[in-house]
Amino acid sequence: RNAVTLLKKQLDDASAARDRERLRAESLQNVARELQRRLEEECAKANVLQKTISNAISQNAASNGFQAPDLTGKSGQRRNRDGVAEKGAVHLDEILEKKDEKIDKDDTNEMRPRRRAKLGLEPLPEEGEAEDGEDPVPRSWEYVVQGQYDRLAEQPDFAPKLASCFPEDAVSSARSRGVAFVCTRGRRADAGVPNQDDFVLARHSLAHDGHIALYGVFDGHGQAGHHCAAYARGVLPESLFGQGSLIAGPEEALRVAFAQVQEGLLQQDFDTETSGTTATVALVLHFPVSEEDPELQGESWLYVANVGDSRAVLVSRTGEDRSEISVNRLTRDHRPDDLAEAERIQSEGGEVRRLRPGSGTSRIFAPGCQWPAMALSRSLGASIAGTCGVSSEPEVASVRIANGADELLVLGTDGLFEFCSTKEVATRLCTEGVSDEVLEDVCSVARRRWARSSYNDTVDDITAIAVSLDKSLGSRPQESEGEPDEKDQT
Repeated sequence: RNAVTLLKKQLDDASAARDRERLRAESLQNVARELQRRLEEECAKANVLQKTISNAISQNAASNGFQAPDLTGKSGQRRNRDGVAEKGAVHLDEILEKKDEKIDKDDTNEMRPRRRAKLGLEPLPEEGEAEDGEDPVPRSWEYVVQGQYDRLAEQPDFAPKLASCFPEDAVSSARSRGVAFVCTRGRRADAGVPNQDDFVLARHSLAHDGHIALYGVFDGHGQAGHHCAAYARGVLPESLFGQGSLIAGPEEALRVAFAQVQEGLLQQDFDTETSGTTATVALVLHFPVSEEDPELQGESWLYVANVGDSRAVLVSRTGEDRSEISVNRLTRDHRPDDLAEAERIQSEGGEVRRLRPGSGTSRIFAPGCQWPAMALSRSLGASIAGTCGVSSEPEVASVRIANGADELLVLGTDGLFEFCSTKEVATRLCTEGVSDEVLEDVCSVARRRWARSSYNDTVDDITAIAVSLDKSLGSRPQESEGEPDEKDQT
């Protein structure tokens, strides 16, 4: 009995020692995780500082090109904050050279200045300098604002997405040009899922007060949807602005950019077999009348490319007193319940059927299988669904902007348009004006309707961009009202 008692005591002591060691190990693991977190924070701060320094250098560099800010100071490939490899940019001189070879191949040297004046592509003067009788013309990007996935920050419900800005006052500059944007996380059953939406706003000045502007919204889906959206948001603009055919053939340039994004996306380390993203981008080319040659008429064109169910809408004023609002949808939802898309899917070997008996939702399946159950007929990424006819090829539309009639450009993900009609959104913005406050209020209406219609109170991520064409196409920015916004400091 004494021996048994002694053994029990030794066993209890051993168990207590084991528990102490386990607690010590857990404590060490917590310390290691905290150190790792701090290391990642410091690395993130270093990246931000490096971007700030590189942006300052790029801003002061003498360049006439569509050269995106080099965030690393190195040539060749670079990586953004999302760890996505991005391609280098091409200088405007190279673009002009290629354009001249394609368009002006048979022209005389005397005709080339007229062509470039018509396109607003005269070489820009040095910053702070002006030609005789002319005001100084800015030579760099007016603003570049894009979404930022921050792995270190908690993302509560309905939190706004972090934004990366170039230059520092990019948000104020965009607002002065009549641009408002909202990108907020929804409410998920899994609190660990981040905001899978993304966005980009970019505007580059041309000679004679012309400009090129790009607006884009992206809605990721699948486990790595946020990575897919971030990749498309980062690479598509650089691919587009790096093409020599951008001015001569914007529609083909958009198709090439989408193809390059899809090719690069499928080579990434994160999941692109079942994950992907929508992409809806609007490219505005504004070429004002040349004062040097009034016979060359100014014009503004809008080009839209889309895969998925995000939308782009052009809103116009009609009637003698311009009191009526006309809404022109420039995109269609790429879903299997669209008749044309369903026929295309079936012709390419896929099947379109209900997700379950009695369900009102159509999905795309492999023949005789229960996968991939894809809700979109077109998407970037989602390579497995590509075997069932799901395409990454965008539909491209173009329209000449009618000054004085076309008033508003709106882009949004299905988080906005699933429960808010395009007419409702357009009416609110036309009536109350384009501002972040009005756009946020419109999105909050969509958010409440999502919550009411959801059986588990989930709400989709929402991204929206609104552009007042009157302000955007004006030769001078409007003065910003109020104090500088905190977003400029993000």
